[in-house]
Amino acid sequence: MSERDVRGEIVRKTLAVLGPEFRTKDLSTHAFMLEGHPELRSQSHYHAWVGKFLSQYCDDVRNMNRPTHPKGAMWQNLLHPDAAEVDASAPTKPRATLEAVSARTGDAVTGFGPQSSGDNAFTARMRLHQSWYRSHVLRVPCGTGPQAQSASHYGNMLQREDGARGLNFLDPEIHQVALARLREGSGTVEPFRLLHNMLSSQPMCFNLFGLLEGDRELATRLFRAFPEFQVDEVLDVKLEFAPEPAYEYLADRSAFDAFVDYRRKDGSRALLGIETKLTEPFSQRQYTSPNYDRWMQGAGSPWVKDAGVHASDIKHNQLWRDHLLVIAMRDHADSVYQHGTLMLVRHLLDQECQRTIAGYRQLLVPSDQTFVDMPLDRLVGAW
Repeated sequence: MSERDVRGEIVRKTLAVLGPEFRTKDLSTHAFMLEGHPELRSQSHYHAWVGKFLSQYCDDVRNMNRPTHPKGAMWQNLLHPDAAEVDASAPTKPRATLEAVSARTGDAVTGFGPQSSGDNAFTARMRLHQSWYRSHVLRVPCGTGPQAQSASHYGNMLQREDGARGLNFLDPEIHQVALARLREGSGTVEPFRLLHNMLSSQPMCFNLFGLLEGDRELATRLFRAFPEFQVDEVLDVKLEFAPEPAYEYLADRSAFDAFVDYRRKDGSRALLGIETKLTEPFSQRQYTSPNYDRWMQGAGSPWVKDAGVHASDIKHNQLWRDHLLVIAMRDHADSVYQHGTLMLVRHLLDQECQRTIAGYRQLLVPSDQTFVDMPLDRLVGAW
């Protein structure tokens, strides 16, 4: 065995989550590297082999020639967006503006790919980030989208063959969970968006929660990290879930992006409905129904008196219906649940979503514990 046995794809995957500079052992001891090299990690020369691989075969790093250190050489991580800012030995270059980078297409593999002139500032930032990840980490050409029949190329879209290989997912097991859900043909899963659109919240949801479907122990460990849920044991996790028959609940197509059935520390049963948002706005259609009014009027209603007309407003309608589905499942005559919570996962920088949440909270009683705002950085930090 030697440095030639170090797997470049595992190194690149690990570099994608490291900072702009790192020591050799920061890389070699990372969980991704240890899991990806079971036959090397127990060898006495493992760390040295990783260092040699970086020196001889890896174009994604640069030796920074710092003084010797017990953790090995200091490297500049060229896959990190801020790498140019920490390279003390290289001439400084001004950071490219968003407009300049967006206009750049480059070659088929390493170019960021076309961006969208219609994006707001937040969406433009997210699209550019996904374009960078596709170009510099996945190293595949961009595809067309956002629909299957679209002919326009965008940097955040994967080509058909790359989407089919599961490159929109962080782990092959997550890809298999997604394929199994597509074979079921149920729920609101959109195959093209799930497999090819890196900017969509649907693959984001699978990447965040897909591994939990078949691993209750892992799910329990994750959700115990959030004291507000009071989790003792997770009993089940499902993606793209809606209770059936629909007519006994909201009588529409409302569904959770993810659903968690669990037992609380006091022994009671609880449900957690999860809605994920990345850049897509909430639904711009306004839905009303007598079925909705039914669930707003229960003894444990989380809404203030006369909230109905404001809750159904287009600004809050989708969020309100997700919340209604939680309450309907909790208060159904045959329900096994004593508690129910809607968790909204959203990006910390999504100001439009923040405004929607702030407005919606005004419609809830001050003591409400059935709605939880979960910024993405908090969730990823717990992971």
